[in-house]
Amino acid sequence: MAAANSIPGFFADLGASLKSIVKIALGSRAARIRPTAREGASLIILGNGPSLNRTMEEQSAPLEANPLMAVNFAANAPQFDHLRPDYYILVDPVFFRDLTNANVARLWERLRNVSWPMDLFIPAGVTLPATLPANLTVIRFNPVGVEGFRFLENFAYSHGLGMPRPRNVLIPAIMVGIALGYKKIYLAGADHSWTRTLEVTDENVVVSVQPHFYEDNEAEHTRVASVYKDIRLHEIMLSFHIAFRSYFSIKRFASRQGCQIINSTPGSFIDAFTRAPLP
Repeated sequence: MAAANSIPGFFADLGASLKSIVKIALGSRAARIRPTAREGASLIILGNGPSLNRTMEEQSAPLEANPLMAVNFAANAPQFDHLRPDYYILVDPVFFRDLTNANVARLWERLRNVSWPMDLFIPAGVTLPATLPANLTVIRFNPVGVEGFRFLENFAYSHGLGMPRPRNVLIPAIMVGIALGYKKIYLAGADHSWTRTLEVTDENVVVSVQPHFYEDNEAEHTRVASVYKDIRLHEIMLSFHIAFRSYFSIKRFASRQGCQIINSTPGSFIDAFTRAPLP
């Protein structure tokens, strides 16, 4: 029975591997991240989940003592200038294509005014929509989803050709942290508790609310509603499945690289990583 079960698994991995090879050939660029982590330092990745407010209030000392990575619209939050993250990562195409969006425009304006040294990670192949100050170093990476045989995944991940399917910005953020050479990466504000706010209206419209530590304005609510207006519940649940599965792929790869991922988010739904307080 075990042998029989392995045959469909082999062909599933074969199909996924062939698809991934094509994606790498078509989508990956020369964009390898150089390890620059200070020896012994731990990276704290700041997700934008609502629990980050509690973390900032109760655990300000570790946030001030360790390198930080911020994501997505964090620069628009009033706390951004106080946090002064060392790294910032943007993945969603909205940040590079929809410059008419007031929140996107404000994000780039905020980044143009960053006064401290910061590395900005953006996908290879996208056009930078703004002129940034000299203290911001732009570094490219390949957000190409790679799945299949384990040896192919390990090769692609370690050479910066791809990563576990990046259905959430936290996935490339962790992979960038590993590539930078950090041996301990802590997650804060990584609530991922989206299913608590998932609803379907009487008109069969799926409502997916993803609250943040900052308050979204009406323009962002409108944008999110437009993104989800034609998406069905099974598609959203599949997206959740892919994201949570990707964390287990990250866990395997991180262990291979001698890196430990630690989830310090109270109430987080991510079940792949060890739980512990911030360092």
